[in-house]
Amino acid sequence: MTMIAPTPALEAQFMEGLRARYERQGFTVQFEPHPHDLPDFLGTYRPDAIAQKPGQNVAIELKQRNTSTTQASLQRIRKLFDGQPDWRFDVVFMGNDQGQRISIPAASPEMLRARIDEVRAMANEGQLRAAFVMAWSLLEAAFHAALSDAPNRPSTPGSVLQALAMNGYIQPEIERRLRSLVDLRNRIVHGDVNAEPMPNDVDLVLSAISETLTASVA
Repeated sequence: MTMIAPTPALEAQFMEGLRARYERQGFTVQFEPHPHDLPDFLGTYRPDAIAQKPGQNVAIELKQRNTSTTQASLQRIRKLFDGQPDWRFDVVFMGNDQGQRISIPAASPEMLRARIDEVRAMANEGQLRAAFVMAWSLLEAAFHAALSDAPNRPSTPGSVLQALAMNGYIQPEIERRLRSLVDLRNRIVHGDVNAEPMPNDVDLVLSAISETLTASVA
């Protein structure tokens, strides 16, 4: 069954609306938080966003729709917050009427390697912004190709990194370094014309794709 996913414009609009909602309550909101900004009791779990103000912290999980499978997963996450009075867990459903229906088919390793070559050519020609965004797209494609149970719908960069690291496709150090680039990726995708990646940023994302492809066929 196809799932409904927001277009980038609608996703950005939703995110800003969510930010405004928490900010009206006095919170500061951070999307795709860095692991250093998260408490140790969360372990390997990475929320999609956190909202904080003195004495109150909120971990925010974004979901496309409410299903029985989703609820089972959320129940496991909620248990992490037992006995943590300074933290609460909020789940926000983006709804089923945002954007068009998109079903993401799994790409073959050969196709992904060909696309990697295209991205390297773009970077060598100085098209770093386009190469950087395309590299993140290919990393998500590698995620769909490597994990047979991955949802066939768009995923957030943070959830892609978490799944790849937890399943041993990329090393923890690579995950950490990539997470530091998620904010740059989001700024470029959502219209920050001043955001500029470096050549080694593109190389890092491509190395994670190659690492995933190698691990998936080992």
